Amino acid sequence: MLAIEKIGFTTLTDIQEQAIPQILERNDTHVLAQAKTGTGKTLSFAIPLVEKLDPKKKIVQAVIIVPTRELCKQVHSVIKEVSRYRRFKTVEVYGGVSINRQIEKIESGAQIVIATPGRLIDLYYREVINLDKVRFAVLDEADKMLDMGFFPDIEFILFEAMKNARPHLMLFSATIIDTIREIAFDFTIGQKLLEIDVSHDSLTVESCEQYYYKVNDQRYKYSTFKQILKKENPKFSIIFVNTKKMANILAKRLRHEKDLSLRVDMLHGDMTQRQREIVTNRFRKKQLNCLIATNVAARGLDFPHITHIFNYDIPDTVENYVHRVGRTSRMGSSGTAISLVVDDGKQLSQLYAIEQFIDLEIKRQHIKFSKSEHSASSNREKKHNENSSNRYKNKSSKKSKSPYYKKVYSQIERN
Repeated sequence: MLAIEKIGFTTLTDIQEQAIPQILERNDTHVLAQAKTGTGKTLSFAIPLVEKLDPKKKIVQAVIIVPTRELCKQVHSVIKEVSRYRRFKTVEVYGGVSINRQIEKIESGAQIVIATPGRLIDLYYREVINLDKVRFAVLDEADKMLDMGFFPDIEFILFEAMKNARPHLMLFSATIIDTIREIAFDFTIGQKLLEIDVSHDSLTVESCEQYYYKVNDQRYKYSTFKQILKKENPKFSIIFVNTKKMANILAKRLRHEKDLSLRVDMLHGDMTQRQREIVTNRFRKKQLNCLIATNVAARGLDFPHITHIFNYDIPDTVENYVHRVGRTSRMGSSGTAISLVVDDGKQLSQLYAIEQFIDLEIKRQHIKFSKSEHSASSNREKKHNENSSNRYKNKSSKKSKSPYYKKVYSQIERN
């Protein structure tokens, strides 16, 4: 395998070891592959594509469909690295930026296109991209595309836009539910479909230590979290929350915790593509050591240096837990995932559901507070909540002149 030799690979992960030879050796077989996050799925299809495509044909030969802009850029980077000795013309296309430059790149002889579903359909309707000669169609992070409501787009692309090409399908996902399996079966009816499952009955990374802290009272949640941060002293971490409002609030509070030495920024769905790229680049360059994120960052972002994942808010689905935790322990490295669970019945039930889904007990850890610490913490939380309530009610409040403060709370009020 020339591509593997050229980029210096000596050891393959389980999914790479099973998928790469099968795809290379079989010309009449489609692939449905399940592997836990962080195991190198991208290379599992990137290497065979580069080996099997023809660099002399200046037409679109492969289309890789991904759910997010970030994953689009990541996959594009991997494809370029793997194909640098074969000189393929690769193009990334996604929304949120000007389409004109993307049109120019495709018309200049694109051979491999990495695309989000909406932008690909847009280009198809503009008759910019011809999918009649596509040999391979790859769906990466198929379960995420289902979660984001992209499956009608996927069905149109596969069954309408590519109906004349009937390409080989390679579908990769961390979780495979019936809807995903059905679309694979429908597309490959009467043909061979190879199913690969290297999830090993556990969709979470084995080298990731997972704990939870039970918070008996919501008033003590932030102070408990602060103590956890002091105890863990994470080098690089992502703190997941369920809403952009909480992301803004938590970012503001942590920025004022000088004793924690955190360089904090946020990622959430309301940010522009340019804003998100600035933040992710700063984190990748280690100019930041802490990201507070909604589920927008749970998939498609690859930060190999993350040591800790914190679920400040327990995720609303078990699948989101898997994808959050998968941001650490990448490619066999070690990592730690810690969740805060408020003792309100509902969150403990969600924790139990997560344990059943991943077939693993998440061990409980403890933080000890003295009565004086609890009292001080409760007073701080009460004061913070009162101040927040007052500011929400009165946008013209003069209590703070900080430009950052005004920006944060104006964002919260709009939400």
